[in-house]
Amino acid sequence: MKEGLPELHLPDAETIAQRLRQDQQACRERKVPSNLAVQLSSATEDIFDEVAWHLTPQVEVSKALRSTRCKSIIKGIKAYLGQLDVMTKSEEHMSMDSMHVPASEELETTLKVLDYLQKHKVVAPTEPLSEVLLAVRGQLSMNNNTRYTQHERFQRTDAPKTSDAKKRCYICRYRFSPTDSHELYPSLCRQCGMFNIGCSNLSLPEKLDLTGKIALVTGGRINLGYSTVLRLLRCGAKVIVSSRYPADAAVRYSTEPDFSQWEKRLKVVGADFRTANDAFRLVHIVKQLLCAWDGETPSDTPQSLDILINNAAQTLTDPIKGEVKAISREDHLKDHPQTMALLAESENDRYTPRVRGGQQATWIPRITNNKTQPQIEGASSTQPTNQIATKGLRMTNNEDEEPSKSSWVQSLHEIPYSDLISAHSVNAFVPLILCRELLPVMGTLPPSSSPSPSAPSTPAGYIINVSSREGILEDTPQSSSKAGHHVHTNMSKAAINMITETEAQAAWKGRRVAMNSVDPGYMSAAPECLTDEGCPIGFEDGAGRVLWPIAVGEVEGKAVWGRFMKHFRVGVAITRRG
Repeated sequence: MKEGLPELHLPDAETIAQRLRQDQQACRERKVPSNLAVQLSSATEDIFDEVAWHLTPQVEVSKALRSTRCKSIIKGIKAYLGQLDVMTKSEEHMSMDSMHVPASEELETTLKVLDYLQKHKVVAPTEPLSEVLLAVRGQLSMNNNTRYTQHERFQRTDAPKTSDAKKRCYICRYRFSPTDSHELYPSLCRQCGMFNIGCSNLSLPEKLDLTGKIALVTGGRINLGYSTVLRLLRCGAKVIVSSRYPADAAVRYSTEPDFSQWEKRLKVVGADFRTANDAFRLVHIVKQLLCAWDGETPSDTPQSLDILINNAAQTLTDPIKGEVKAISREDHLKDHPQTMALLAESENDRYTPRVRGGQQATWIPRITNNKTQPQIEGASSTQPTNQIATKGLRMTNNEDEEPSKSSWVQSLHEIPYSDLISAHSVNAFVPLILCRELLPVMGTLPPSSSPSPSAPSTPAGYIINVSSREGILEDTPQSSSKAGHHVHTNMSKAAINMITETEAQAAWKGRRVAMNSVDPGYMSAAPECLTDEGCPIGFEDGAGRVLWPIAVGEVEGKAVWGRFMKHFRVGVAITRRG
């Protein structure tokens, strides 16, 4: 029994946890789970915490990691249910009189379909008719390409396996038997799972004290940034968070159960890095907060910025309709009391979210001298900033048109030029601006009597450039890691890695600021890349990786700088030298 939980809720929570495990297994076996995962969206925080405990009752696992695992299970079940939920009202109310009488050919086709479902283990031979109908409807909810993809996946997984049936560990890459996997991480061997938890725990409040330090985290509204900010706050730091949707971010933080313990140490700033003006506005606000955190009289000796985490990234481009919906929600939340308390802005300088960041340039073909050439039109600053810009080089100006697949699987000729520009703005240009503008208010000048600038010592500041392995060179040009996809984000990640490699030494020698690139790991995937197993690790694990260089410096007094780090490892070169 978990200590400190009211006994009244324990039986319910335990039953819910057992049912979630059964539903998760049903999804893996391509059966129909219950609707419990959907109903849990209205559960109280206490019930949710108890369910998370029963799903992961190990004492050594942090509460945040338990919560992350629980949310991952629920999210996976809901996604699976979404594929099956295609029953229409017309089908439910179909009368016997209007029912179609099948012909012989249709009955023969039905037998073929049922045989297909049996062979692919979608339904069992003893399954009741209602379950069979649900399975058929689930198949109908998929388009042909998705169905073919599942068929190919089944053929691979159902093929005769070798006796060992081993898979590669996500961290060490050695093969291991499923029975040797870590109980919290099916994609990790037991040893690497323990290693992952141990290293991640180094940046938890029990070990890392950041009291008195000030951090800036870009892109902190959801996912990795959100988890990273919470760790920093719970370790005692003051944190400035930037987001395209600051009101929504403020409301999200205010719903945390321990919000009252750190609300005075959190500031949220609106900034859309698809425009440089917002980056410079953020710099200005950060410097103001260093002089006067909570509206007090500005100090003649401002505090230094201790931590800069360039986390904001554009990997998958949001649909225009999604941005419009987010802006509408932002407008609804902007006057929320909790929003007003957390936002760092003045009445005369209020941030306004814009579709596509207010980009006015539209790429369209124009016939010039009998040749089709791409030209930029509509760049006038007199146009309204919330105008919807079209995406990419196209013949028509259809504002409702959305890409048929995510940018993660787009080839060179499918990537809109607007995505190319915005990815570099968010992923590379703005991190460079922030490093350049904020380094002078970070760290400390080395004393003239310092023996050697490169001698190891405790860092006086930290810059973490959140990157990914897509930004490094592969061992072979035949590698399938990139394979002609998402070249624009690969380029931008290579650029942020080059910021680290070029500027880390100067930052360390000049200000004793430790700058590193960190790959937080495989925590999320494009819709086309999702698998039944999900991702190997979660956002809480990613936050542990991002903060690891800081924890090593603060807890162990070790300086790590100028490196590309993955899986808590030090000394990995950003590019391979021949």
